[in-house]
Amino acid sequence: MTTRLAALITGVGLTLALAPASVADWEEVPVTVTFPAKIKSEPGESVLVTLARANDNEDLNVGRELSRWLRREISRGSALEVLDVPPPPIPEQPPASLVANDRFWRRLGEDYEADIIVAALIQFDDEDRSGFVTGDRVHPITGQTFRDTYYAELTGFKLHIHIFFFQGDNGALLHHDQWRDERIVNAVDADDIAQLYSILDSLREDLLAIVKPAKVPEPRFIWVE
Repeated sequence: MTTRLAALITGVGLTLALAPASVADWEEVPVTVTFPAKIKSEPGESVLVTLARANDNEDLNVGRELSRWLRREISRGSALEVLDVPPPPIPEQPPASLVANDRFWRRLGEDYEADIIVAALIQFDDEDRSGFVTGDRVHPITGQTFRDTYYAELTGFKLHIHIFFFQGDNGALLHHDQWRDERIVNAVDADDIAQLYSILDSLREDLLAIVKPAKVPEPRFIWVE
């Protein structure tokens, strides 16, 4: 091999080595996945929301507020027709007995001509959670943020809901779910009705997913060269 040919081959090799290689990697692609409603229904079907059974609360009628919220959200968020009637009470029975009481739900469906019946049990409690906590505070004079342990007046709220959907014509159970939430707030913000609705509103999508298809964004990854 001549010196000139060797130099030419070496030059070509260096050019190929320095040329940018094609880069392959995973790329995220936004995709919306539609999940079917948890119960089968047709637009315009009638829904009877019963009076939710609740624990005692000195400051508000928890059962009435839950029934009001259910009526409002199902009416606004779905194609179902919520019956504009005072919510009837439900039996004083535990969840398993309510599910088995198809005769009661069938009679309720006949009396109100309801296609779907919604019932709920709710436990809503508040308790003093004051104590010493560690967190960031802002110095009132220097404006600097510093870590400190201090006494804080706090209130805790706990929510537990059993919710049932029954078929109006035969009293059969269509869907049963349980929702739980717990939060701690400053005592100055511890208004029972405000906190109740704040927690309920955080459950809106869970409620609507029962009665209508839910569209959920989920990432998908594709290999791009």
